[in-house]
Amino acid sequence: MSDELSEMVRAAAHDEAAAAEREFPYSSATLGRFVGDVRRRRAVGGAMLAVAGVAVVGMAVLGLGRPWQATPPAVTPMPSPTPSASASPTPTPTVEPTPTAIPTTPPPESPAPPPPQETTPPPPVEALPEPPGAVSGVHAHPGGGSGEILVLWDTMTGATGYRVYRSGTPDGPFAPAASIDVTTGVVTIEYGGRYEYIGIGEEGPTSLRYTEAIGTFGYFWVAAFNAGGQGPASGIVCAEPQNGLSPEVSEC
Repeated sequence: MSDELSEMVRAAAHDEAAAAEREFPYSSATLGRFVGDVRRRRAVGGAMLAVAGVAVVGMAVLGLGRPWQATPPAVTPMPSPTPSASASPTPTPTVEPTPTAIPTTPPPESPAPPPPQETTPPPPVEALPEPPGAVSGVHAHPGGGSGEILVLWDTMTGATGYRVYRSGTPDGPFAPAASIDVTTGVVTIEYGGRYEYIGIGEEGPTSLRYTEAIGTFGYFWVAAFNAGGQGPASGIVCAEPQNGLSPEVSEC
């Protein structure tokens, strides 16, 4: 090999060693010295620990105290961490208010309803009687006085009154002349024309008499009535006051 080539090889090797030393400055010799120093320090530390242990045991044997029970140093409490502004605040629990019992006043008692009043039922309505039948025994004749005419008839059971009808002609029209309520004896004059006297009274125990002083010829019929109504008309009779007719003539 030529000298130039050898010189180039040595220069390259030197460059590589310098680069390696820059990348890893600790050489094997340096590392070896570091390891040896570490071993020597461990040996010295172990010897010191052994000497300290012997001293402690000796003090315990001599009753000089129990150094391992020495009062521990006071521990300074660590300050509580201040919550950061970004930390979510702890929600405060909501305390529901205790409902206060409100005394209730009982409603006023309603007054007791009045006891039902005993009502007397109305008396039963009596059925109305049937109207009476036709009046019998009717006849007429001139009266004893001037211008009088008498009409007579028989009373009947079930009648409370009688009414006499009068007309100036046999075919009517007939209008009420007078009536009598036999329960009270009240006579009612119903004739609408001129007259001197009109009345109704008893002729006997079972008969009644109508008397008029009008002065004209008359035709008559009689009807009985009660609370149920008026009965049918009797037969028609007629009479003329003091005109020479016989009092026994009673039918026209």
